[in-house]
Amino acid sequence: MHMSKFLTVGLLGTLTNLILFYLLADKCKFSALPISTLTFIISSLQNYYLNHRWTFSDRTENQPVEIKNYVKYLLVALLGLGINLFLLWWYLHYYSPPLKVIAQAIGIAGGTLFNFIGSKYWVFKRDA
Repeated sequence: MHMSKFLTVGLLGTLTNLILFYLLADKCKFSALPISTLTFIISSLQNYYLNHRWTFSDRTENQPVEIKNYVKYLLVALLGLGINLFLLWWYLHYYSPPLKVIAQAIGIAGGTLFNFIGSKYWVFKRDA
């Protein structure tokens, strides 16, 4: 049950990221790299809040939403991004797939699995 909610929250975060990026970078003509960073932070805040309140609510019911846990969540997300990028590079370098999106899908899957495990067992772990 956690995984399906986690994926739903991730999809919502991706949509938030892409919509804001489109509005700010494409429509308002702001520089893409700073806007990408800003939209990543905004969508990660959204994801953290939704995962805290919905995905892992059975674990966080008596815990407030805290900056400390958001930082842990952000750290997991950044490590997940690193895994995604490594797997993307590795698959492109060693297998040269006909479509690069295949390598990206493999990278996303690896990063997502890491993000879920890190979130479930470290960020939103059950109180002892």
